[in-house]
Amino acid sequence: MQNFVSVDGLDLHWRLFDEMMNRFNLSVNETAKAAGISRVVLSRFRHGKADLGAAKLIALLLVVPQEARMWYLSELFGVIPSHSLRSMIAQAPPEEQAEVLRLMADLFVSNNRTTANTAELAKAV
Repeated sequence: MQNFVSVDGLDLHWRLFDEMMNRFNLSVNETAKAAGISRVVLSRFRHGKADLGAAKLIALLLVVPQEARMWYLSELFGVIPSHSLRSMIAQAPPEEQAEVLRLMADLFVSNNRTTANTAELAKAV
């Protein structure tokens, strides 16, 4: 069977989980209890002595605070989950929102310069 994941990548999920528990000051006892697993299983996973099945890992992720879960997933996959362009713009300061609006208008004009019918554009707005 071909191995698509490097050996270094295999331990990333538990190392990051351990870092998340420490970074967000999460209680092992409370987290394990809320996820329905034993404290020993969680501790062994955090220290790389045992792996978890997908169901247990998902159960753990569902009981940690959203901020911790988002941090873990973004570190693991290298992207920020559930951050759409719309939500990023909505959270930006007014100056950055204005800059985005100007950029979008410039892109719209440059892409429609030769084919734009001003009457149709007015209807679209």
